[in-house]
Amino acid sequence: MVRAFLALAVLLGALVDLSAGFKPADSSSSRFVPNSYFVEVDASSSALSKRGLTPFAALSRTLAAVEKKGIPYTVRQRFESLPDVFHGASIQVPEGTSVDELSQIEGVKRVWPVQKIVIPREPPIDDYVSTADSSMSSQPLAKRASKAEKRATTFPPASAYAGDTFYPHVETGIDALHNAGILGAGIKIAVLDAGVDYTNPLLGGCFGPGCHISFGYDFCGDNYNGDNTPVADSDPFTTCTSHGTHVTGIIGALANEYGLSGAAPQATLGHYRVAGCNDISSDDLIVAGMMRAVQDDVDVINVSLGSVVSWINNSPTQIVAEYLATQGIAVVASAGNDRTEGLFFAAGPAAGVATLAVGATDPLYWVAYNATVRNRGTVPYMSPMPFGLTGNYFLYFTSTDPSVAADACTALPSSTPSLTSRVVVVRRGGCDFAVKLANLAKAGAKIVLIYNSPNTLTLPQFNVGSTGLTAVGGLRYEDGVKLLEYYNTTPRGQLISFPVGPLVPGVVDGVTGGTVSYYSSYGATNDLTTYPSLAAPGTNILSTVAGGLGIMRGTSQSSPLVAGAYALILAQRKSENLTPQQLKSLFMTTSVSAPNTFGSSTPDSIVSQGAGRIDVGAALAAKTLISPSELNLNDTANSNRMQRITLTNRNSEAVTYTFSSSFAQGIVTYNNARYSLASRGASSDVIPSTTPNDFDSPPYNVLFSTLSLTVPAGGTASFTVSFTVARYTQQQAAQFPIYSGFVHIRATSASQKVQTFNVPFFGLAARMIDMPILDTTGVALGPVLPFLAVGQDIATGPITVSRSNPPTVYFRLAAGTRRLRVDLVAGDIDFQGTIPSVTNPSRRLAKRSTRERELVARATPTLFSDVPTVGSIFAPDYFPPRDYLVNGPYPFSDYEYALDGKYTKKDGTTGTAQSGVSYRVLIRALKITADPTLSSSYESWLSTPFQYSA
Repeated sequence: MVRAFLALAVLLGALVDLSAGFKPADSSSSRFVPNSYFVEVDASSSALSKRGLTPFAALSRTLAAVEKKGIPYTVRQRFESLPDVFHGASIQVPEGTSVDELSQIEGVKRVWPVQKIVIPREPPIDDYVSTADSSMSSQPLAKRASKAEKRATTFPPASAYAGDTFYPHVETGIDALHNAGILGAGIKIAVLDAGVDYTNPLLGGCFGPGCHISFGYDFCGDNYNGDNTPVADSDPFTTCTSHGTHVTGIIGALANEYGLSGAAPQATLGHYRVAGCNDISSDDLIVAGMMRAVQDDVDVINVSLGSVVSWINNSPTQIVAEYLATQGIAVVASAGNDRTEGLFFAAGPAAGVATLAVGATDPLYWVAYNATVRNRGTVPYMSPMPFGLTGNYFLYFTSTDPSVAADACTALPSSTPSLTSRVVVVRRGGCDFAVKLANLAKAGAKIVLIYNSPNTLTLPQFNVGSTGLTAVGGLRYEDGVKLLEYYNTTPRGQLISFPVGPLVPGVVDGVTGGTVSYYSSYGATNDLTTYPSLAAPGTNILSTVAGGLGIMRGTSQSSPLVAGAYALILAQRKSENLTPQQLKSLFMTTSVSAPNTFGSSTPDSIVSQGAGRIDVGAALAAKTLISPSELNLNDTANSNRMQRITLTNRNSEAVTYTFSSSFAQGIVTYNNARYSLASRGASSDVIPSTTPNDFDSPPYNVLFSTLSLTVPAGGTASFTVSFTVARYTQQQAAQFPIYSGFVHIRATSASQKVQTFNVPFFGLAARMIDMPILDTTGVALGPVLPFLAVGQDIATGPITVSRSNPPTVYFRLAAGTRRLRVDLVAGDIDFQGTIPSVTNPSRRLAKRSTRERELVARATPTLFSDVPTVGSIFAPDYFPPRDYLVNGPYPFSDYEYALDGKYTKKDGTTGTAQSGVSYRVLIRALKITADPTLSSSYESWLSTPFQYSA
C-alpha cells in the first residue's frame, strides 16, 4: 500500500477540486514496513525432490534468484527452523518492487508485505485521556533490584497462594486451583510482547537461570519503529513501556503483600521482545518469536498483539501459530480492542482453528483497597496500591448535590477552604478528568477521590502526572454517595484515613460487571468461524508495570489470564497429554455465558463473547472431551443445518448425557440497510455499522437425534443436532443478521456427579456472496470512493498527466476479499464495472443497479481471465482484510497507489506505460463466496482514462 500527499498540478483534462474534504494520509503512517516482504519458499517434499534440493538450499537458491532478477535485497529475518510449515525469509528490497515481481521468481510459493503491528493502546474512555507511556500510570514498589545485579529469585512457597482473593481469579475459578496448590509448576510459558521489567520484585528481580523469568530474547531493540532495522539482543529487558511487563505479571506475578498474583506463578516464564519503545512491532518479528518458542520447548505462548486479518490461516503469524498446535504448543492471543469497527473484524494471529482468540469482559469486582471512615467503618477505593498516607484527613465535597454532573469542571470559588490537608471528593461527569484534577490542584488539593456517575462504565486508573497532586483514587457511585451522607451528617467534619493493607475482595461492579467489555472486538471471520473463541476479565486489571504496579485494560489483559489458566490445567493433567485443540475445547465448552447487558438473562451474541467467560475449575474437573467445540452454521446459501457432536468420556465411570439448547442475542452487521429489489441486496450501509444494533431473531428449532446418551468409561459416542431454517424477511436479510446460541450438554455420572457443558453455535441469515466489498462512500476520505486524483483534484473525465506528478488511485475495502486485483488496462477497453467510473462530485452513494448488472453480463467476458489487461499494479497472494474505519492508527486505512506507469507483466517482468497512450485502472474484488474464475463474481471499478504527457 502506498500513501502519499501529491502536490497540486496543472493538468489537461476533467478535474474537480475536492480539497476541502479530501485528506490523504502521510506515507509515514503506512501499516506496512516500507519495501519489505515475506517470501515463502516451496519446501514441500515433492518440490524439493524435483529440484534435488534441501530446504536450506532451496531458500538460498530462491534468494539468489531474487538478486539475479535485478532486485538487490537485505534479509530482515530468516525462517528456517520449521521447513514443513513456513520456510523463507523477510527481505527488504528497493522501492517500487512489487508483490507480483517477487511472486513470479522461481521457487517462491507466496509473498506478503511485512506488516507493522502496533501494541494495543488502552481502549479510550470518553472523559479520560491516558498517558502516552503506560508506565507513567504505575505506582512504584519500594524494593527493586538493579538490572546489573546478578542473583536468583526467591520463590514464595505454595502456601503463599492459598486463600487467593484476587478478583480476576475469584471470578474465573483460578482461586480454587491456587488454594489446592495448583500453580502451573513444570509448564513453560513464553510471552511475545514489548519487553519486560524483570527487576520488578514481583517478577523475580532478575533474568536467566535461577530467575523467575529464566529465558527470552530481544528481537528488535529499543529504537525499532517498523521503518528501521531491528537490532537483536539476548536480553528482553525494558522500562520504556509497560505493556509487556503488565502482561507478564498477569501470568506469573509472585505472591506479595498487596494480595495479587499471577495465574500460574510457578510456571517457567520467558519473554520474547518483539516491539520497541514506541510499541511498534512487525509480523516477521512475531513469526521469529514463535519459531524461537519451538527451540525453547515452550508449552504455551501468549500473544497480546495482532492486526486485522478477517480470515483464518491467512497470514504468516496465523500459519505458524496453527502449526505450533500440531506440535503441542498452545497459542493464546488477544482478540483485539476494535469493537467500534463492527462485525467481521477478526485479528491475527488470534483467528485460527487451534489458536485461542480471547475477548474481554468487565470483571465482576473492582480492584480496591479500604479507606477507614472514623466511626463509620470502611469504604473501598480504586488505586493500583493503597495510598499508604499517615494520619487522618477531613472530607471535603466540591458539590453536595450528587446530581451535579459538572462538578469541579470550572475553577473552584474563592470561598473554598484550604484543601491541603483534606480529601477532596468530586463526581464524575461534565468534563474530562484532567480538567477536574487541574482545577482541584490549582485550588490546593493534594488528595482526591472521584466517584462514578450512576450507571456508567467503570472508572479508569487516574494518573497524578504533573498535576502536583499526591494521590488520586476512584469510588463507585454508591460509595461516593455514602461518603457524601457522612459528610453532610457530621457537623464537626468527617475524618478519613488510608491505612496500608491488601486488596479488598468482593467489591462488586454493579453497572457492567460480567458483560463483554465496550472495546472487545467482534467476530466472526469471513470464513464464518467463531471469533472470539471465549472471553476473560480484561478491564481494570491490576498487575506489574515498569518499576511498580498499575491498572490497565484491554484484551491484552484477558489473554494472559487464559494463558496462565492453560498452564494450570496442563500442570495438573500432564499425564493426559492434552493437545492444544483439546485444551481449547475444554475451555470453550466449560465457559459461562455473559449477559448482553448487566443483569439480563439473555446471553450476548456468540460473535461478541465466543463461548463465554472462562471457568477454570470446571475445565479442570471436566473429563468429557467434546468435538467440535463450536458449531458454525454458515450462511443461508451454504447452510450447515445438521451438525454431529462427538463425546469422549474420560471419566472412570459411565456417564449419561442429556441435551437442550438456548438462544443468544441476535445482532446485525448493517443497521440501516434497506432491501433493494433492483440489486437483490442491501442498497445502503456498504460499511458495517460501528455500533451494530441488537436483533430479535425469528424463532427457529434445534432438534437432537436423541435426547440422551450413556457412554461407558473410556468410550466415545456421537449425536446429531439439526437446525431449522429461520424465516427472515428480505429487509432483515439485508442487514446481515447473525443468530446464535448454545447447545447444552448435561453430564450425570453413575455416582450422580453432574457437570454441564455448552457448545456455542451461530449462523448468518444472509448470503456472504451479497456482502459489499468495495467502499462506495465518502465516510473515510470525504470524496466518494473509488476515484482517481492528482494532488487534491479528482478526475471526472479523461486527463493528461506528467510522470513526475502521476495520478493516484484511491479505494477501500468495506469487507475482506479472497482475490483483489488492480490492473492497468487499455483506455478503450470494452468493460462495464459494477461501480460507476465517476463517483464525484456527487456525494451520493454509488448504486449497484440491475441495469448495471445487465450491462456487465453483456459487455464483460464470462471468465475473469478473459478480461484483457496491460499488466498488474497490485495482485496479492493473500486474502486482503477489510480496512479500518474508526480505530486504526490513521484512524482509517485505505489503498492509495501512485500510478507512475510501471506495471508487472504476466511473466514477472516490469513494463512501463507509453506516453500519449490512453489507459485506465481496473479494480476487481471477489465477492466472498463467489467463484473466482467468473468475471461476474467480482465487484469492479474502471477509472476514467488518463495518459502520460511526452
